[in-house]
Amino acid sequence: MTGTRVQETVNDEQDLMPPGSPAWWAARQGKDEPARRPPITLGRIVAGALELIDRDGLAALSMRNLAGELQTGTTTLYRYVAGKDEVLVLVADAVLGEAEHHRPLEGLGWRAVLEELARSMRRVLSAHPNVAALFATAIPVGPNSLRARELALSILRERGFDPTLAADVYTALAHQVFASVLQETTNDFRTGGLGASKSLTLRDFYRSLPAEQFPQLVEMADALTSRTATEEFEFGLGCLLDGVELRLRRAAEPGS
Repeated sequence: MTGTRVQETVNDEQDLMPPGSPAWWAARQGKDEPARRPPITLGRIVAGALELIDRDGLAALSMRNLAGELQTGTTTLYRYVAGKDEVLVLVADAVLGEAEHHRPLEGLGWRAVLEELARSMRRVLSAHPNVAALFATAIPVGPNSLRARELALSILRERGFDPTLAADVYTALAHQVFASVLQETTNDFRTGGLGASKSLTLRDFYRSLPAEQFPQLVEMADALTSRTATEEFEFGLGCLLDGVELRLRRAAEPGS
């Protein structure tokens, strides 16, 4: 009997508020629309993976963790990507696509162009240090990487570089950038954090070495540890471009 009375009460309330009636509309006032999740797309998967890697590191990326990041199921992700390795490739190329030049390249000499390209690539990789390690295992050949490479090579050829020198210079420049970014974490050792001791700096370590065995390291402890990562990069970039300039000068000499 109790169940019957409850059912009758529900039916009576529904009779009083048929859909579309004033009472029905009044009852709906103030009801929030249920939050809708953005649809899963390949772009969202890549962006979510990059956010996860930036925050928690490469080791944190798994299809399960990525699904949790996007509030979806792993089955949904597999409709767009074959697995984690494919996601990593797409993430690496997406990062290269973020590179922006701080000044137009038109009208610049070859040296200024290479400086701008190297610095823009380094800026974007330094902004995603956990992703930088991906470039140490494979040559990037995604669409963003190919566009950047084509741009650099086209500019060098337009400025008189022969195909061999253009290819060699671009490769050396890319290696300089990647090495700089991958080595940037070692700067922690200069201000603290070397080994198990958080108070021992690399400079202190060099100074503590036996001078009779490592005289240069002891004497040059300050010089070896006084540069920032950016200063080291700029020095290396300058040396590289000085060498390119010398090669161009030699190639232009009569009889060369």
